[in-house]
Amino acid sequence: MARPAPDLVLVSHDAVQGLGMSAMELMAIAAEPTLLDAVGPRPGDRVKLAVRATEDRLVLLRIERIP
Repeated sequence: MARPAPDLVLVSHDAVQGLGMSAMELMAIAAEPTLLDAVGPRPGDRVKLAVRATEDRLVLLRIERIP
């Protein structure tokens, strides 16, 4: 998990069958800054995400830190 911009997160993930994705080392996900600020994710954090696929990107709907 990394946050290179206020409205963007980068994650690596296991396969996501619901989106038809195989495991990836790095994926960009667009996000509202207020949604990210509320959780305060830091580089290296493990997180659980809910995303929605749009025509040209993935948009973050929910994020929570995994202890």
